[in-house]
Amino acid sequence: SMPSPSSSSSSPHRKLLYSLICWAVQRCRMSESPCRLAVSLKGPSDPAASSALRVSVSDTGVGSKLEEFLELDALARETPLEKWDGTLLITTTGTNDKAIYHYRFNLHENASSSTRCSKMATTYKNNAKFSGTEVCLCLSNDADIDDFILWLVGFARKVHVLRAANLAIELSIEQTISSGSRNVRLPNESDDTHLSIATSSIEQLVSGLEDYALSHGNTCDKCDACCMNRDRLKVGTGSAKNSDRRRDKGLLVEIAIMVAHTASDLSCWMVNCSSTQVLHFQDFVPCPISQSSFNVLMSMDWQSFGFKLKGGFMDDEGNAVLEWDNLTFARVDIAIHTYHGILQEWQRSEPDKYVVRKALKLALHNLKANHAGEFISCHGKKILEYVPDLAQSIAGLISSSNDREFRDECAALLGLGSGQDVSEGAVRSCIGDRMARIIEMGDGKEKAEDGAPPYLFECEKLDEDSPLLDEEDGDDDMIFDF
Repeated sequence: SMPSPSSSSSSPHRKLLYSLICWAVQRCRMSESPCRLAVSLKGPSDPAASSALRVSVSDTGVGSKLEEFLELDALARETPLEKWDGTLLITTTGTNDKAIYHYRFNLHENASSSTRCSKMATTYKNNAKFSGTEVCLCLSNDADIDDFILWLVGFARKVHVLRAANLAIELSIEQTISSGSRNVRLPNESDDTHLSIATSSIEQLVSGLEDYALSHGNTCDKCDACCMNRDRLKVGTGSAKNSDRRRDKGLLVEIAIMVAHTASDLSCWMVNCSSTQVLHFQDFVPCPISQSSFNVLMSMDWQSFGFKLKGGFMDDEGNAVLEWDNLTFARVDIAIHTYHGILQEWQRSEPDKYVVRKALKLALHNLKANHAGEFISCHGKKILEYVPDLAQSIAGLISSSNDREFRDECAALLGLGSGQDVSEGAVRSCIGDRMARIIEMGDGKEKAEDGAPPYLFECEKLDEDSPLLDEEDGDDDMIFDF
């Protein structure tokens, strides 16, 4: 069944467009050819003559079935006639169909009414091979239409984040207002030149999330200052799947985390953003986050990666919002995508919380491994604060010793040559660097198993396939065991 785009406060316009766009995306996913999805809103040329807002959602995916539109019955019943009269004009055809079929669907009519679904004139394809669907309707052009348009632009922007390999998205809005006409188009190009058809889905997600952040997440226009510094973004990724479970076998969870550092040449990022709205997707469309996935975000040991989570909540649109304390980064963006790798028919299901947790941990470890020394745990940072004083004390003890042999031996161990020619500052700097490096290498390592001898630091990297990560899925309480 179709999920709600948001809470009960959503307008009928939002719920309707959400459903139509979601179905179009799934039809494109089921197609074996590159597809185009276009959403068009056009206001009246003369506002005084008509209040109708003409809406079109079209795609070149597989042909649609009329039965899917019956899911809009409940929405039609709860929508006032002055908002939407319940009429859909549907044009559809499949690749193997010989004709293009046109229907007029009135969902306000009773199910038994003969006028509920009217088949209109058929257009023959003359042996041409193509498929697609277009749904047209008219909505009231009322006072809150500006909020609706802002929501639609933001929604399409989020769909665009996933960079689906075979899907191009276009959004066109022509709304006549007192000050004239405006036209908004969603660009399909990216500044990421490494993208290709063979690019993996998680790499596409990373590229889309970077562009989303570079445009500050709320506009179609990229920030020129930020785009020049795309390579400065810090990214970590993780993925997991339900391959060993009967329930939802083949369900994939991919997570991307992107961090931007505050820099003097990024004036728009000079003020730290102390909160993160997590982008959550299911089957290639934005979707409210589930309570179990939200719990995973809230119970994650963020401090082991240098983040202090102050709190979090789910907003009116069903989005998870994480609030940070003393954030040392300009902004943090997180995207979670759950989908089936092979789509036979549209199947929507709840992601397993253990799989989400595993993917999130892998993304954080990947972020830490890719940027050594930049995501030290909060505990590690406290230890590092004592390094300068400790290094100064040790260097002072070495330099003040009257035993030249002792000084020479210390200098040799530090790789500084003869102790007589080495200054106290050089000894202090070398000791401080080595101590910091050891702390960074040992930071955030998993605790030793029960019964194993204790250790202070371990320099080997965490293997993403380590049984430590897999064993966590077995215990129902492990999600809180940080």
